[in-house]
Amino acid sequence: MLYNGNVKWNVEELNECESTFDVARRLPAWSVVSALRQTKGRGRFNRTWHAGPGGLWVSYNLPLPADSGRPWSFLPLVAGVAVMDALKPFNIPGLRLRWPNDVLVGRAKLAGILVERPKSDIVSIGVGINVLNNIVDMGKDMPNPPVRLADIVPSCPDVTKLRTVLGDSLAVIFDCFLQGGPEALAPMLACAWDHPKPVVVITETERFCGYFSGVEHNGSPVLRRADGTRFSVPGTSVVQLKELI
Repeated sequence: MLYNGNVKWNVEELNECESTFDVARRLPAWSVVSALRQTKGRGRFNRTWHAGPGGLWVSYNLPLPADSGRPWSFLPLVAGVAVMDALKPFNIPGLRLRWPNDVLVGRAKLAGILVERPKSDIVSIGVGINVLNNIVDMGKDMPNPPVRLADIVPSCPDVTKLRTVLGDSLAVIFDCFLQGGPEALAPMLACAWDHPKPVVVITETERFCGYFSGVEHNGSPVLRRADGTRFSVPGTSVVQLKELI
């Protein structure tokens, strides 16, 4: 096991940076970089991510040996499960994942996840969570309205405590993934999606419609047709998954 409950994260705290990823890629495994503000925060496909004071903007470096046999494309879901686990004590109604890298409350976006591989044996998991930050301008660039933890949790934790709790959850969930593969997370993921929703999956060349029904072992989304048959769309080809209700 790479994690035995005693690993201590090496934390680097910054007042401001362009992106915590830019700093994290120079650091070893079990490093954490957090910033009060990101000036060039980004999401999937380099979409803009507003990251002002009061939110949790953080990158966690984890060891993933090249010969581990574990698909690193599954890591956004590993991180999503970890965020759900870290927030579980708050009993947030409607808390759920949206494939591949969003944490929602109902239809509102609470957190986003992005994974990069700066070295062959390290992955960097970036997480942005709206906590106490100003979200007024965020909605201009997002298909779903943003929501803050402070607006839905009576005793909202401060950003530093949330970073620590999330780091602990991420280490445990990541080790579970390393030891048992994607199948080990199947029970947790089964509870993370809410009820099946009609979606359209858009690639560069095609559009697929159906009810989102979970993920394959490599993290690709699985859809259910009206006749009950299921099919998957390769996750690496997906530009966008849009929920229709």
